[in-house]
Amino acid sequence: MRSVIAFVPPGSYFYFRIDSLYYLFQLLEVNENQILVERFWSSTNVPSMEKLHQFDIKSACSELEEEEHDFEVIGRKEITETQLKEIAQFLRIKAGKSAREVEFLSLKKEALEAFKQEKYEEAVRLFSLAAPYSKYDMEIYEKRGLCYLKLAQYSNALADFDYYLIHDPGNELIQGAMNLAKQKLTN
Repeated sequence: MRSVIAFVPPGSYFYFRIDSLYYLFQLLEVNENQILVERFWSSTNVPSMEKLHQFDIKSACSELEEEEHDFEVIGRKEITETQLKEIAQFLRIKAGKSAREVEFLSLKKEALEAFKQEKYEEAVRLFSLAAPYSKYDMEIYEKRGLCYLKLAQYSNALADFDYYLIHDPGNELIQGAMNLAKQKLTN
């Protein structure tokens, strides 16, 4: 679809059908890395330029990832100033997200290295800096919990182990570490 859509002029409305639903888009921008579209809620109505008012906008600007569908162009309208602002905002957010991901991976790498070198206080500091970037990266909570356990900060270890076990309740190593932290805390 990327190669075909590259020849469709920006501002074009197009749709594709999956089962009984029609998915309508307005092409905002195409470059070598992405296709940006205004996305409308799917509908059982066949899209046409005369029926555009019947379709509600789902997303003012998003990336189009569906590549396997044949699509039909139904018309074109010029990209508005508001849409250009939406494109700029989307690209700023995407760039910020990429920068945060790079920062997260760097912090996590440093934290894992400190953990490996048994520099537990430094590892806790770095894992704590990395945690807000990715609250679902369970390795952060696993390793930080183990650091807290080594540092005899049992309440903090329990909090990390508890959070970890919500997402991976079958991890016997963390269950054992949690039990040890509970024992140390009650003694």
